[in-house]
Amino acid sequence: MENLKTMLKSYEKWVAANPETVCDVETTTKWISYFIAGRISDSNVVSELVYTLSNILVLYNDRIIDKSQQSKLISDLQPVNLEASTSAFAQRNNKKAKYIYRLKVMLTTLEYCEVFIEISAKRIFGNKGKWLFITLVQFAKAAGRFYILKHSTQKIITTPTLPALNRRAIIKKQKNALKNGLIIEESIEKNGKLNSNGFGENSSIFQLKRSGRVIRKVEGAPPIQYRDFKLAEEQKLENGSNSVNFRLVQAEYLYIAKPLIHLATMGLFGEKRWKQYVVSLALDLASIRMYHQHRQQMSKEQKLELSRRCINLVLYLVRSPFYERITQSRLDRMLGFVADNVPLIKMIAGPLREYLPYWQGTYFYLWST
Repeated sequence: MENLKTMLKSYEKWVAANPETVCDVETTTKWISYFIAGRISDSNVVSELVYTLSNILVLYNDRIIDKSQQSKLISDLQPVNLEASTSAFAQRNNKKAKYIYRLKVMLTTLEYCEVFIEISAKRIFGNKGKWLFITLVQFAKAAGRFYILKHSTQKIITTPTLPALNRRAIIKKQKNALKNGLIIEESIEKNGKLNSNGFGENSSIFQLKRSGRVIRKVEGAPPIQYRDFKLAEEQKLENGSNSVNFRLVQAEYLYIAKPLIHLATMGLFGEKRWKQYVVSLALDLASIRMYHQHRQQMSKEQKLELSRRCINLVLYLVRSPFYERITQSRLDRMLGFVADNVPLIKMIAGPLREYLPYWQGTYFYLWST
């Protein structure tokens, strides 16, 4: 156990110090899953397992890099120091935030594993077992997303729940922070002993004991050339803002519930019937329309996620029964023409043409959200 812990610590240090090299290793691992497909027996299961493990590795490495960056950079926007704060309210909020973060990690891991769970369940338990596991996974995802939406400040749930870390942006943000005079925490050896508020004696910030809020000292202000000396503008609360926010939350609740409603309609009407297809499309369009009606009140994060959901509507072209009735023959002819006549692209078009029926028949590839 001690050797394992030592190896993990060494690995974490290496990942934190070499994010670019780590990214190359992760990319190589994902490409291995593509080369495995179709080349060995049970290649679908093996390639999906490799792809799933590569995604989990990316998630784990992201958490290491994010943690190492947060340990270096201290700003007023950082979470409350739980050990330093004597405020019960601050401690409860901090514990709740940690619980929600862990829930996001669990949901993201489940989202990365869902396709592997589906194809493994089908191989072991048959078609009925497959749909049982699909239902359990969708219920778990919906319950987790409902909880996050209700108990956090996040007003839209992304897919995956914990997006991949933008490592280039982190490095750029750190450089900008240094330029704008934000405080970089020195090591405890340099700063001396920790004060009762949890920060070093020479730190330019301190923490209020009652509320747990982190406050910057006067001497910790940015250089004078970076100050604008403007009063902070108060956020204007317009009449009806509460109802607008409630409408946005309703739109998100509808989107979260959509997979469960779609599963129910598939059970009632069949897997490849128009009714289940139309119900799912109608729910997607209704949720998007509710968001668009109050687009002015949406945050940047909500707008980006809404754009992604609009793009995902293209998937309805390859979802049953639209795929069998309209798209399949046309797409097959197009890929066949490209594979036979375009020299370079045929390396992609050929395998894609062969893999498309399997991909189209896997529930979580098409109906995950």
